[in-house]
Amino acid sequence: MQNKLRIAIGLSVVLLFLGFYLGEKEPDTLSFDIKGDTAYVNGGTNSVSYKTMKTFLNDNPDVQHFVLQNMPGTKDSRTNLDVARLIRKRGITTHLESRSYIASGAVDLFLAGAKRTMECGAMIGVHSWSFDGDIGPNDIGRDDQKWAHEKFLTDMGIDPSFYVFTRAAAAPDEIHIMRYPEIERYGLLTEPANCSL
Repeated sequence: MQNKLRIAIGLSVVLLFLGFYLGEKEPDTLSFDIKGDTAYVNGGTNSVSYKTMKTFLNDNPDVQHFVLQNMPGTKDSRTNLDVARLIRKRGITTHLESRSYIASGAVDLFLAGAKRTMECGAMIGVHSWSFDGDIGPNDIGRDDQKWAHEKFLTDMGIDPSFYVFTRAAAAPDEIHIMRYPEIERYGLLTEPANCSL
């Protein structure tokens, strides 16, 4: 009986540690791995991400391409759009590998690419953003959010109706993985990937 109790306590401690460790490793800030003129980007954006991105680009002027790998979204919509506009201003291209996963606000970072390419198998996840009344200093209201995103899409050369599509595609706590015909329909790529349906 004591051995079972020790095993149970030991297992609980291991699971608690793993949960904490994995939680700490969850990508909620941007990280970069540079290889030549390409940066492999992971993580999400938050209130400090504009400064992070600007510093990175200033410190690494030879970087011309971003490969977005695992990017779950943003914790600050306004800053996320500022980061995306900085990517476009610097003329960075964006690419998705076959195992890339981008969702929510990370899609805006992809759309900011001066050229946007993907390999078949990459996942682009969209959903409606949540507005629960809990507004922080960097949050923006419903009408401002709609206007800001539609203007952003227009400025990036994307049909602004893509915003309406994302709102209808999935609830805030769900993700819709876009099919290739949807990616084509809204012009998310500057070069076709010719993926099957």
